[in-house]
Amino acid sequence: MGLRTRLCRYIKDDRPLKLKSYVSSRDIDLDKVKLRHGQKILHYCALFGSGDMLRCLLRFECDATVSDKDGNLPLHVALQRALSSGLIEAESIFSSVVKPLQQAYPLGQDVENRRGDTAHDLLVLLKDKIKKGRRTSERKQQEDAKLTQDEEERWRRKLEEESLFEYEDQLPRYSAEDDDLFQGREAPSFDRWSDQIQEEFSRKRRQQNQTFWRDKTGDHQANCRGTSTSRPAKSSQDGEQAEKLKRAREEMRKRFKPVPPEKTQSSLLVKKQRYERKFSQLLASLRGKTLTFRCIPWPHADLNSVADVLLCDVPDKSSEAYRKYLRSQRVRWHPDKFTQKFGEHLHGDHVVKIMARVKAISQLLNRLDSERTRD
Repeated sequence: MGLRTRLCRYIKDDRPLKLKSYVSSRDIDLDKVKLRHGQKILHYCALFGSGDMLRCLLRFECDATVSDKDGNLPLHVALQRALSSGLIEAESIFSSVVKPLQQAYPLGQDVENRRGDTAHDLLVLLKDKIKKGRRTSERKQQEDAKLTQDEEERWRRKLEEESLFEYEDQLPRYSAEDDDLFQGREAPSFDRWSDQIQEEFSRKRRQQNQTFWRDKTGDHQANCRGTSTSRPAKSSQDGEQAEKLKRAREEMRKRFKPVPPEKTQSSLLVKKQRYERKFSQLLASLRGKTLTFRCIPWPHADLNSVADVLLCDVPDKSSEAYRKYLRSQRVRWHPDKFTQKFGEHLHGDHVVKIMARVKAISQLLNRLDSERTRD
């Protein structure tokens, strides 16, 4: 391996210690080493070397004022290298190669090459490139951050919608507007409310006084008959009291038993529209997804309410709209059709549970179609 080849290899491999040891042991004058196109070893380092290698060569007093056949100083070569590189590499070359060469030969910025370009002109172009690249990079980072924020907001709204949907299906909210007890009634005034409390309190006091008087009379009569008859009378009285309390509890339970919320036409229609919208969204974005049981847009969480939701706006079984919509739902929830469309996307641990619900819905729709045909 020749001298020039070895030196160029050390520069490309970025081995400044090896080059220093090699040059010192052989006492090589680096300015006398000539490369192609009249270039010196410092030109080659400005084109291929690193900042550490350039500083090593400058310590050996390599001449930074020598031009090649095209009139390019090492500073010209380094600037041309930075202009042809990417943003990050250009910034690295500017700080580690261009600046040391400027310090080694400050007047080199005014030297023109054969093309008429000075190092100052190339330096201005390099700084403009770095500024534009930084602005572009900052703008891209802002756009990425905005996209990330929009994606997080979209997922947050989706999770909120899902949680609200599950809450309404499992724990429906109480609305006084739908309660028949409050229809056509006005809110009571304070005076009327206080009078009702007073009347209720007086009524309970009278009942307590009457009960106390009856108990006292019964005990006095029992004492007059003797101790042998007092015990059966007291036990029978306790039994009657227990029976009265039992009857009162049953009456209160029947009177205040919570009534399940009614399935109004508007609420069923809202659930049907949400079901259709989510099913369309699932079909549009199915690629690459893995579906669990909760990812499937079921018509309703309760199987007994599926028919009420699906057919809420087509109650007439003899109409053509009823027949067409029922047929489309039978095709949609047919187990074979469902497997062809979603089979490869179903989660392995949820396949059995999902297909069991699909079969149940399919059987329900088939039963509705049989009833329609029979009628």
